[in-house]
Amino acid sequence: MLYRSLFTLFTLLPVSTLAIAGENNNAPYQVTVWAQVLFDTSGKASEIDIADESSYPARFLENIRARLANARIPAPSDEGAPATFKTGVQMNFTVTPGEAGGSVRMDGLRMSPLPTKTYYASYPKDIGGTAGWQGKITAMCTVGTEGVCTSFDVKAVPGMPESVRRYAKASLERWTFVPQEVNGKPVAGEFALNLRFETTDTMPQDFREPKFDRILRGR
Repeated sequence: MLYRSLFTLFTLLPVSTLAIAGENNNAPYQVTVWAQVLFDTSGKASEIDIADESSYPARFLENIRARLANARIPAPSDEGAPATFKTGVQMNFTVTPGEAGGSVRMDGLRMSPLPTKTYYASYPKDIGGTAGWQGKITAMCTVGTEGVCTSFDVKAVPGMPESVRRYAKASLERWTFVPQEVNGKPVAGEFALNLRFETTDTMPQDFREPKFDRILRGR
């Protein structure tokens, strides 16, 4: 049985763009929090386990738990009866620093198999050497009951370099997950990885003297 949950979206940012946040301490930034949640047969959260709980402030954790406790889902069916559903839940927040402590806005809550190991293949060389290149793709996979991707589908606009598609598939092939469960039994689920690629607008200057210029200089 395949229980199709909401797609979880991730964003991959190259190192060159991550440095922007460090240049302005007051710039908004994104925080992603993962939790493992067991929903009972009424669709209400009955068990909540937040990943890396010790790394978050207490008030922030209280807010997360309150949001999850209030969440409701349609209970899946198992042999014609409502069933429990255990799943990973991804919560995305935008944090805006301020003198009075700043503010936190929740951008979304989505369900999918819970990632336990992530991996990103080597950045495609052809786009890494192209100044100002930008692109987006969505790599989707079916996570089987063993916690690994069993099939892939990479969605991209026409003309996207094949190297980008290979990069997405090669990355997800090495991810591992906690499968979703219906009535305590592992089931297949859908996972999606949003990837955004950006290279710098300026490339290193080539100081090598062109052969034609050397010939002219030698005359």
